[in-house]
Amino acid sequence: MMFSPTAAKTHVSQAMTKLGARDRAQLVVFACRSGLVIRRTHAGQIIQLSTGSGVPPPHPDHHADGG
Repeated sequence: MMFSPTAAKTHVSQAMTKLGARDRAQLVVFACRSGLVIRRTHAGQIIQLSTGSGVPPPHPDHHADGG
């Protein structure tokens, strides 16, 4: 799948507006805290996140690839 840089910027901007994020870093934090992505160490170990936002951290057995 390919799309233009302009389309990517539009989607990022729309996500920031919808989530009230002030920058891309906040979008990354939201994605991690909501379980959209899971942070891992280089060795593949899951890094547990403390959200403080009412959104539970992802379950340690959950894999972003669905496996």
